Amino acid sequence: MWGDQAQPIDVVGLDGDDTLWRCEDLFQQAQAHFRAMLADFADEELVDATLSRVERGNLALFGYGIKGFALSAVETAAQLAGPHLHAALVEQILDLARGMLSAPVELLPGAAEAVWALRAAGHRVVLVTKGDLLDQERKLAQSGLAEAFDHVEIISEKNAVKYAELLRVLGCPPERFLMVGNSVRSDILPVVELGARAVHVPYHLVWDHEHVGSWAGHDNVLEIANLSELPALLAGAHGVASG
Repeated sequence: MWGDQAQPIDVVGLDGDDTLWRCEDLFQQAQAHFRAMLADFADEELVDATLSRVERGNLALFGYGIKGFALSAVETAAQLAGPHLHAALVEQILDLARGMLSAPVELLPGAAEAVWALRAAGHRVVLVTKGDLLDQERKLAQSGLAEAFDHVEIISEKNAVKYAELLRVLGCPPERFLMVGNSVRSDILPVVELGARAVHVPYHLVWDHEHVGSWAGHDNVLEIANLSELPALLAGAHGVASG
């Protein structure tokens, strides 16, 4: 638990993808279909390795999300199929992306109850998520949680600079901010760098780009198995109750 000198938490930031609702499952399923589409041109290992390399190279231009995945998948297909790439294959990739963009939003167990409980406890609750603006707005609207958030921040990247900008907008000092999410790279390390606190909620699937090791050794980080544990954690932690 955080130390006796910890200041009360004013603002709780919550990640969206794979913290409030399922996301990576959809990408894993899509990538399996993509491997099958390219089976005549490369084995599964080569398809995965090429797509990963292309996606990483395109992040600065296309950003995160389904549209970036689709563009990188087309580029990957062009590299692996070469002159044998045909319009029908490109259309299959686009259809795959359209299906992902219209997939229903599936909240994770206990997510909705946790968000509303945090509001009831007097915390300011903020959605902090990255990815394509239209898709994230769609997921938020379909989640039924839009009214639960005091502020929504959809950003292109999660790093210490972006979190510092958000805290300035919110008028919240780092020591009174808590970020909650599944990604050590995006939700945990940048905020503890600023002097804020974080709660890690692991998800069984993690995109390889988000793998950065462990948060072990950071005193300002706790881990819970399920988001439903968060309200009780905040209510019971000395110096962590809402201020």
